[in-house]
Amino acid sequence: MRKFKWVLVFVFAAWVQRTAVSPPLFLGTKTPYEAPVGRSTTAPAGYRPVFVNYVGRHGARHLTKAGADIGTLRVLDEAAGKQGLTPLGYRMRAAVKRLCLIEKGQYENITLLGAAEQRAIAQRMRGRYPGVFQGRGLDVVMTYKIRTKQSADAFLQGLGGYHGTVRMSRLPDSLDAVLRFYDLSPAYLKYKKGDVVKKGMDSVDRDARTAAVAAAVSERIFTPGYLKGRTAAEAMTFSDDLYDLFSVQFSMPGEIRERGWSADSVDLSLAFSREDLVWDDFRNGAQDFLEKGPARDPLGIQVKVAAPLLVDFVRTTDEFVAAEGKDAVLRFTHAEAISPFASLLGIPEASVAAPGIARYHDHWRAERIIPLSANIQWIIYSNGEDVRVKLLLNEREVELPIGGGPYYPWKELRGYCIERLKAVQAGMQGDMVGWLKELK
Repeated sequence: MRKFKWVLVFVFAAWVQRTAVSPPLFLGTKTPYEAPVGRSTTAPAGYRPVFVNYVGRHGARHLTKAGADIGTLRVLDEAAGKQGLTPLGYRMRAAVKRLCLIEKGQYENITLLGAAEQRAIAQRMRGRYPGVFQGRGLDVVMTYKIRTKQSADAFLQGLGGYHGTVRMSRLPDSLDAVLRFYDLSPAYLKYKKGDVVKKGMDSVDRDARTAAVAAAVSERIFTPGYLKGRTAAEAMTFSDDLYDLFSVQFSMPGEIRERGWSADSVDLSLAFSREDLVWDDFRNGAQDFLEKGPARDPLGIQVKVAAPLLVDFVRTTDEFVAAEGKDAVLRFTHAEAISPFASLLGIPEASVAAPGIARYHDHWRAERIIPLSANIQWIIYSNGEDVRVKLLLNEREVELPIGGGPYYPWKELRGYCIERLKAVQAGMQGDMVGWLKELK
């Protein structure tokens, strides 16, 4: 087991260099980014890449705030003071202490792996589309969160000595309809607190497997005597917090290595069985599916809100086709933007609704759609007279429900996008902040 854990940390430390498909890790949206393998479809004769339209999630990160780490350690310290920990419990306590030391002062920041993910995506982009980066300029747009600025900086490093003008910008959250649209729609915020999400998650949380996982985790870590004073609700909170820490540990192999710690000294996986992790991953993904994915309606409010981002992609592609004024538009945002955008585009793996939450995993997987550093790319090709667009989700070619792929004639793709916008009561209007506020 120890040897396996050393192999595991090596794999994560070199994540961006992977050439083979990894086994399931049960991390959902906290899955570190994995470069795709295999060849892409050759462009039609005479066409060459000339422009990149990009939106990406930030790289692998630390926790966004203190909570799971501090709360878990507090419970473990209390149990230790009462001799209430099993041998595994003491081992988990030591691991959590180490993770808390790493997290201190690092909340919201990307990790070393997160920066490496971003650099590697950019390096592959420049290597695959060398004709794009001619020094005509880059527009780099970020949200106000520090992790998107850090991701943009790392991405630009990966482009390696770009010689054109780099125009970096970000809007206040209250005005950022393109990258933080999900915060600006009263109807969507109401949806997140409404019956669809609540009832769906209640059915998952009340499932017997949820309590069984919490009980099993507690029984591995706490002594029977200590457990007598613990409630089922406390057990669930502890188990959920420990799973959050388990998930984030895979984002920081570099930080672990910098401190001279072995992988197994911070490994929380022994607190869970494989079946426990499968269920926790399912529960976490269910909420993402309902709030950010197709849920019951692939064009519902949780997808409609992404219209401003699609409008921006169409507008900036139009501008390039008309004037060829820059090399790329690079946007850096969050999972809450990437997933609904993928659904609105009609990408098959991102847009299949589920009438009930129990079967959502049949078609929708957070780790494939919105892992850390998730991205959607439009690669614009030209033969000097005609323009075509190749779409990529996490650097994998996308087949949309229209003909002509994977290199779609821009006129046809643009028409498809306009129809998708009409389907959610949007157009190419300029005031998308106002549109979001009126959206129903």
